Amino acid sequence: MTRTRVALAAVSLVLAAVIAFGALAPPERCPPATAAALDDSSDAAVQWFVRHQQPDGTWLYQYDRASGDIPDDYNIVRHAGGTMGLYQAATAGIDGALESADRGVGWARSRLLEHDGWTALADERTAPVGATALLTAGLVERRLHTGDGRDDELLRSLGRFLASMTLPDGAVMAQFDLATMEPVADSRSKYYTGEAYWALGRLHRLFPDEGFGAVADRVGDYLATRRDDVEGIWPPVPDHWVAYGLAETVHFPERDPAMPLTAAELNYARAQAGSFGAQVRWVSQQAGPWGVAVRGTRVPRGGGYGVVGEALTGLWRVAEVDTRLADLRQPLADRAECIAGLAMGVQVRGGSDLQDGAWFIDDVTRMDDQQHAISALLRTTAIVETTPRPGHPSPSAWLWALALLGIMNPLAIGLAVPTRARSERATIAALGTALGAVGVVVMAVLGAPLFDALDVSRPAGRLAVGIVAAVTAVIRLARRTRSPQDGPAGWRAALVPVAVPLTATPALLLLGLSAGADLGAWFVAGVLAIGVGATTAATRAPTEPGTAHTVAAWAQRLVTAAALAACVLLVINAVFDV
Repeated sequence: MTRTRVALAAVSLVLAAVIAFGALAPPERCPPATAAALDDSSDAAVQWFVRHQQPDGTWLYQYDRASGDIPDDYNIVRHAGGTMGLYQAATAGIDGALESADRGVGWARSRLLEHDGWTALADERTAPVGATALLTAGLVERRLHTGDGRDDELLRSLGRFLASMTLPDGAVMAQFDLATMEPVADSRSKYYTGEAYWALGRLHRLFPDEGFGAVADRVGDYLATRRDDVEGIWPPVPDHWVAYGLAETVHFPERDPAMPLTAAELNYARAQAGSFGAQVRWVSQQAGPWGVAVRGTRVPRGGGYGVVGEALTGLWRVAEVDTRLADLRQPLADRAECIAGLAMGVQVRGGSDLQDGAWFIDDVTRMDDQQHAISALLRTTAIVETTPRPGHPSPSAWLWALALLGIMNPLAIGLAVPTRARSERATIAALGTALGAVGVVVMAVLGAPLFDALDVSRPAGRLAVGIVAAVTAVIRLARRTRSPQDGPAGWRAALVPVAVPLTATPALLLLGLSAGADLGAWFVAGVLAIGVGATTAATRAPTEPGTAHTVAAWAQRLVTAAALAACVLLVINAVFDV
């Protein structure tokens, strides 16, 4: 019987580990991202724009390399985004970017709508807020790079349009209808609000006395507190434009230089960081040795890599300023470098002029694939050139302690020691639990080096073991509570088949592994030492049927329920960790 139990325990541990680190937290691959490589990749993407700009200032919108098709479609918002990205490249010193962006703005000037004291970028039917916002952000970039104030009045006028489309609660109407010459009252866009927020923030820093900052703050509060609920968006939007906006508002002169974000903005920034960090983990796991088998074959397009990078680099800049986000600086830097390395790895280099420097998905590339990637890669350069700060945020030590002690469940172990070994129950519980705890501490010692060797990030490992432990807790809660069985009378005979396997369960071993990676083996050893003492005390609980035993039995189920809650919180923490 003893050998069977040991074999079953070993098989259970192996199975739990395979599930945890084979499927739930597979190895991640993050190619290196050097400053030279980032510049080279960005330059190639910029030259794609330069080569494929038409005489009128527009760029190639979309190209299918399988069929050779180049559709006639065009999008005014993405055109404005292209000018913005190229002005960012001009600031970075990439040849041809400024001239190409200026030609793009020349095309946009012929499509400016002037009305009621403001100016907007419009197509044949509407003036989309996103187009005006991105054109504004790009022209501010040009103003800061060149010092040329020729468009200052245009920028003010564009800003007045954005302010006029902002409602008192901070919501932003997405479209102005050229037929009625009125805003479309119920129009909303997933991203235009964030784009307007960023543009207004940039205008405030350029023209601090024009009132744009107050409008930006109103939009920022709406984004941080109400946007997803009011507009019926679920799950919450991972919005890279908000990251751009927050990176502007932290520099508003009227804010506290050390803690410039409001409480709502601070919480929102953390949530956004976690959301984009989770996306990087998924993509990096997919790029791992067997990632396709457990993460599928669908990969991001160039714009997808880009928006994640833009968000992370923007939030990193926020964390560089607001001291309350200091714990996120290094994780944000790590995730931004990871997604940049992955993006550069799938960029086409060489081949035809239509392909070189572009990103393709299903053989199709679109101008915004290059635009978002350019912005993300250029903004990552500042990160790789900055000395990294050590450390990575971990869940609260109290949460880890509750999870470890709850899954260990000293009361359940104490009640399970055989009644025939009553005189030695305390000895059996103490020695058995201690021996099992040693195994868990060994796993804790191995945690950090094993995660690093397997290319598993701390949040991904926490997610995997948290799920395994939570499932274990659910199974325990669903199982009928049994009275202690008569077992071997001698403590030596009862030690291995009872107390040790009840302590060194697969769930607790894996929790020890992840807790050790997060907080160190000494922390795990200290928590388990408390558990050993509690187990010894639990042997005094009544084992004979009766009210006292019933209370003890329900108490150990309550401990399991607390463990379940702690494991669920660990999973939630991992999902939203960077």
